Amino acid sequence: MFTLLFVCTGNTCRSPMAKAIADALLAEMGQAAQIRVLSAGISAWPGAPASVHARKVMADRGLNLDGHAAASLTPSMIREADLVLTMTGSHRDRVVQMAPEQAAKVFTLKEYAGGAGDIADPFGMDEQAYQQNAGEIEGALRKALHRIMETIVGRRPTDGF
Repeated sequence: MFTLLFVCTGNTCRSPMAKAIADALLAEMGQAAQIRVLSAGISAWPGAPASVHARKVMADRGLNLDGHAAASLTPSMIREADLVLTMTGSHRDRVVQMAPEQAAKVFTLKEYAGGAGDIADPFGMDEQAYQQNAGEIEGALRKALHRIMETIVGRRPTDGF
């Protein structure tokens, strides 16, 4: 099974939202059984829940982060993943520092989706910032998942996606 790992700072906002959205999009594509999605943080407090606003914004989309528990990124997680997508360039650099031999499979989410820039951290901001953040993540994820399906999994997604 292909493993996709999302990485942010604390694993309470961006990467859990990316995981939840990716899981939903993969289910929509009929590919949920083919790709395992994980998330972790480079400075996570293990076991911490997703932030209140992240849980609310995902719930508004019909997604549930209530059971999320933050995980600290480890070199073995990086090695075991087939693709690591980070929220910022500094996250990407830190992941590569942790496992330099894995650098070829580490990208920012926007970079892998064919764009540029970082997904800003909404931590400490209002719910509207989280909604905007989730929309930005989803837009990049739709492109990234197309690329994964076309180039890594080896099949073209349906046009409806």
